[in-house]
Amino acid sequence: MGRQNTKERLLEAARGLFAERGFHNATVRDIAARANTNLASINYYFRSKDDLYREVLSHSFRKAVDTDDLDDMPSETGSREDRLRLFIRGLIPRSMEDGESAQHMRLLAWEMLSPTGALDHIEETEIKPHLERAKEVVRPFLAPDMPAADLAAAALWLVGQCLIFRGLAERVRLGFMPIPTESDQAERLVALVTDLSLRGLTSKSI
Repeated sequence: MGRQNTKERLLEAARGLFAERGFHNATVRDIAARANTNLASINYYFRSKDDLYREVLSHSFRKAVDTDDLDDMPSETGSREDRLRLFIRGLIPRSMEDGESAQHMRLLAWEMLSPTGALDHIEETEIKPHLERAKEVVRPFLAPDMPAADLAAAALWLVGQCLIFRGLAERVRLGFMPIPTESDQAERLVALVTDLSLRGLTSKSI
């Protein structure tokens, strides 16, 4: 198999093991074995277990947040409603049946329980840029003189409306609540969350 395939296999294997066991209990030997490659390949592609873990977290965030459609829309085109819908579509799981969302949340849960400091890096490279994008999306709905702290709170609120579905993905998949989990239902959920968010953002109380 090619170089890129080996790296991708290592990322997927490490993501699975880190989600199952946490950083400290997942060994590089087990990761290499699951990826069906040799131990030296981890050093070749990632230099160390720490670097591999940081890359796994970054990779997981990028898989969890799909902003390609929004990135492809020039800032001067598209209505504010269109940009809101595309932003929400990037956060709502396309399907709750594949376990991707649950795996991502387990990675974060392990990091919260036994911090490694890796989230400091992810905050700078993934989380803060995404929050800035959220601010850009909500700003057209809000008063021009809204304080910066309130704008940030509104952006976090929007993200939270979407992430609740990702956080509960595993419970939804197991029948915790009657939300359709099939991939063809994702657009209906995006439409619902968009409608509810529009109602909140355009409230006269803001």
